[in-house]
Amino acid sequence: MRILHLSMLYPPHVLGGAERSVAMLAEAQTALGHQVAAACTTPGEFAREERNGVSVFRMPHETSFWAEEWPQHGKLERGWRKFRQQFNYRLRAHFGRILDEFAPDIVHTHSLVDVSTTVWEAAAARDRPIVHTLRDYDLLCADASMWHDGEPCGVKCKVMTFAKIGRHRLTHGVAAVGRETLDIHLRAGLFDHLPEHLRKVIWNPAVVEGAGEGYVRPSRAGKPFTFGYLGRINDEKGVGTLIDAARRLAPGSWRVVIAGKANNAIQPFVERAAGLPITFPGFMEPRTFFEDIDVMVAPSIWAEPLPRTILESYAMGVPAIGARSGGIPDLVGHANADWLFTPGVAEDLASRMQSAINIGRQSLPGKTAFGHVLKETLPEIVAQRYLAFYEDVLAARLARAA
Repeated sequence: MRILHLSMLYPPHVLGGAERSVAMLAEAQTALGHQVAAACTTPGEFAREERNGVSVFRMPHETSFWAEEWPQHGKLERGWRKFRQQFNYRLRAHFGRILDEFAPDIVHTHSLVDVSTTVWEAAAARDRPIVHTLRDYDLLCADASMWHDGEPCGVKCKVMTFAKIGRHRLTHGVAAVGRETLDIHLRAGLFDHLPEHLRKVIWNPAVVEGAGEGYVRPSRAGKPFTFGYLGRINDEKGVGTLIDAARRLAPGSWRVVIAGKANNAIQPFVERAAGLPITFPGFMEPRTFFEDIDVMVAPSIWAEPLPRTILESYAMGVPAIGARSGGIPDLVGHANADWLFTPGVAEDLASRMQSAINIGRQSLPGKTAFGHVLKETLPEIVAQRYLAFYEDVLAARLARAA
């Protein structure tokens, strides 16, 4: 099968987990014997390259400034760019060129945060079936998160997404990385043209480099009991909740590592953690980070679709405490009360953290406890899930034509 993926970014350009997941999926499908290409935006000229067996087409972004330059521009300029992006017909022309050259059997789109859904029009004009994976909320929300300092989406989001939403019926199948993410879109009326069997939940692939078969986790004996957070440092990710929870823990030999970069300024979080055994080491490689902690914390307040850090944590044999939000309960377990807490409630999180300290490092669940999650997120398994989904989509099209 000839498969063309499309995502806002593709490695080595990485802003989050979506582009890593798309690359893993594309490479796994290549390893299974399929011809796979990936299209993405770039700050440079149109270019084509081979990356780990995948043909990568890099398209000029055709907007007023590159996505990674977002913080350098004012609110008004960013808003105008966001609105105009819905009608980025020059990007559609670039994608049409790729469709003509690669001639895919299936077009699989992913994060379209900075990509106009006019690309769906290009595929539809060439009668190419489209599968879309929901990895965020960019079709519904101007910020792709449905989080606006605790307030719901309003007029701004409707203005910034109306054209993107209007094209959703061009898709032939939709998948989401988490159940809640799919349900939020369905409740908003999107993808109502698709039968239930063409609306799937398929988890992301996840591996940690250097922690494959035969990996032995180093002993942490004699070290302080350590909680860890890895990701963007901001309010919606629940970092403030984690700091406030740590302040409620009983004194003892414990610490918290908050790794990652802040969306804006990190100083408010550092000041909030004053006097606590909390460190902010900045960016850390996943393996190094997980070898330095005993329990991962995923405290997101917003409905995070499927936190990659939990998957990486499990792959390293590290248990995770998570908020009951978005796709976190999908991974931790909806009925797992000991490891889930109410989003934004520091007292509840502190109780879970204190319980982990009390049972001790030696009694924490290990890698075998997460076997079902790890199996379903192996790149080869995720690739097979999508290949089967593509077949369902193609069969449905044939049935309609008949």
